[in-house]
Amino acid sequence: MSSSVMTRDKVSSEAHFILTSLKENQLQGRSNKLAEVKSFLEPSCSLDFDSYFFFLRKFHYIAMDREAQLKLTAEGETVVEGENMEKFTDEVADFFADQIVGVGEMTQLSVDVDHLRPPPPVAPDDGEETGPGIHSRVRRNTLPPPPPEESGPHSVTPPPDIRSSTTLPPLPPPPPVPMPMPANAPAAPVPVKGQDLDLRYVKFDSLGAGPLGTVYKGKHNALGVDICVKELKDIFGYFSFLQRGEVIKRLKKELCAQAQVRHPSIVQILDQNTDVARPYYVMELCKGSLREKLEAAGGKGIDVNHAIRYFLQLSYALRAAHHSGLTHHNVKPENVLFDAYGNAKLTDFGLSRVIEVDQSKGMPQVFVGTGGMGYMSPELISRSKDVGPSSDVYGLGILLYEMVTGQIPGRRSPLPSEVNDACPSKLDPIFDKMTQDRKDKRYADFDTMLDDFYAAFTEGEYLTKGDLLSWSDTPKA
Repeated sequence: MSSSVMTRDKVSSEAHFILTSLKENQLQGRSNKLAEVKSFLEPSCSLDFDSYFFFLRKFHYIAMDREAQLKLTAEGETVVEGENMEKFTDEVADFFADQIVGVGEMTQLSVDVDHLRPPPPVAPDDGEETGPGIHSRVRRNTLPPPPPEESGPHSVTPPPDIRSSTTLPPLPPPPPVPMPMPANAPAAPVPVKGQDLDLRYVKFDSLGAGPLGTVYKGKHNALGVDICVKELKDIFGYFSFLQRGEVIKRLKKELCAQAQVRHPSIVQILDQNTDVARPYYVMELCKGSLREKLEAAGGKGIDVNHAIRYFLQLSYALRAAHHSGLTHHNVKPENVLFDAYGNAKLTDFGLSRVIEVDQSKGMPQVFVGTGGMGYMSPELISRSKDVGPSSDVYGLGILLYEMVTGQIPGRRSPLPSEVNDACPSKLDPIFDKMTQDRKDKRYADFDTMLDDFYAAFTEGEYLTKGDLLSWSDTPKA
């Protein structure tokens, strides 16, 4: 998307271009499905395509059926034919007022310059000269009259009716003259360009993208603190905007639930705004993901001591969440991030529930990628209603295996210590019980799993149950 200055005519032209493209697709028999239209036209739009979409729907220029096919309304057809363009442009200016240069400024501008305009010409009396001279004499008459001794034969006194009826405000003060900078003064810092969000945050370059949205590095404007902004614009493409209200409701619920759980190994939610075209939430800034570490290891797994420490940090994170009534149900390497010191932190609690099927509310069956399927418990895959904390136990067990071996286990995979000699065999039965298909044979929660872990590791190398191991000095690999 272009970063050029936006004007009313430019935005109006791009909105009209979208309508014209839809009409052309219809005449040529091409698909007008929302996702395809967005993918094709968004590179040509200076603003977000979603913003144009909302504008055109709000003002009834387009409609969309249940198959997410867009079509022009009667009003849209009229605009494509070049009629009602003044009304169309005015509506564009109203909808995009906060993004268009000049809109919302004209009223203030007219007020500011009113006092700079000369008063209307005054009709001359008895041959009095007209034109700029009369205005000059009127303007001088706003000043105190000169002392009698300074008056001379060449002084000009305006007629009494003009002097008594004309009052002009004082001229504005001259602009301040900039002071010259010393020759050895340091150059002013060049500001880093970013995009403001609600005047509170600014977002910069993308840190990564997933099937539901994009993560950006950002900054809190008031505090100057680095943050992370996750935009979830892509989440609505799976529902073709038909169930936006329900998706927003679910999203708010899950974000608020995660924000209530404060734990050193859970990424802190700082803010959210779901009432915009691109809903987003704000988190503490982390440094990379477990997925990146696993890929860097080339399929061989990561250092076992690091893996076990991450495993314990994530176990305590999930234990704390479960005690607060919050389950994750999407444990995978992409959702494990790291703080500046290398400690593991879990994020994106409950986002899988935002897009899960609900036939009673018309929510369609949606499968977003396959990256998380290998970590899902059988009851999650079958979309059983009988899911709970033990599903997260299963997911973390799979993740433990991948960390120490570099592989995702199958039904007949060897135990972790059989793949990696550096892995303690004491982990094998814990992994095995965490990943049982049947819930009644699996750990019911993390308390029982941690009991077995510390019963196996009795040398104190990982302290005792309840002790959270964290790095706090120098960043770790």
